[in-house]
Amino acid sequence: MGFFDKIMSSNKKNEADEYGLKAEWTQNRVVTLEMPESLDELKASVDVSDPGSVAAYFAYSVMCLVADYNAGMSMMKYLFADIEPFGRGFTEGGGAGRAGWDPYFNERLKDDDYRWLPRAYFMGAEASNGFKPPLPLSVELHYNEPNTLTINGQSFKQLGRLNIVYWIRSNAGGNQVNITVSRFDGSDRWYVTSGASSAAIFYDQRGALTAEARAKLYD
Repeated sequence: MGFFDKIMSSNKKNEADEYGLKAEWTQNRVVTLEMPESLDELKASVDVSDPGSVAAYFAYSVMCLVADYNAGMSMMKYLFADIEPFGRGFTEGGGAGRAGWDPYFNERLKDDDYRWLPRAYFMGAEASNGFKPPLPLSVELHYNEPNTLTINGQSFKQLGRLNIVYWIRSNAGGNQVNITVSRFDGSDRWYVTSGASSAAIFYDQRGALTAEARAKLYD
């Protein structure tokens, strides 16, 4: 890059470089999943040194609650960490032991009108197939640059916590869900620290569906 190219370059890019964000972390990307069915299989599948892998498998883990609550929750807890807003400490798995899960949504897991919602965030899920994505499952992560830079401006130097924000989009009503992943000083491991909560992924989007699309949900 020439001298004047550097002058004209984006300040945001310079900020991202300052935080040590690798180029492959700050791009939109597709993650194809190995579809683990247990915590042990998840540990063998996810790359915890890759923030995109952690974000994608967390979305997958939320969906797994529909099939097996205990398996899905164990995977979520492995990937999730509660953080002290203004401190360096964190609690692996979430302080309440529920990995960001709101017990209110347990009722939605029992209701076929809601159980399909998490799978709509995976590639290939569409109205014509009842939002049943083809296998192997893939999720498209979109890099949220403004939120990433804002959060790092608040916590990187002060708290030693590096953050990246991705978002995923539902193919049903277009709902977008942010997933924040964080890494702490002295560690290469990334955790989900906010976003992708039960409230976000289970947001009711049936109103955006035609009567025909709703019928296909139960085929």
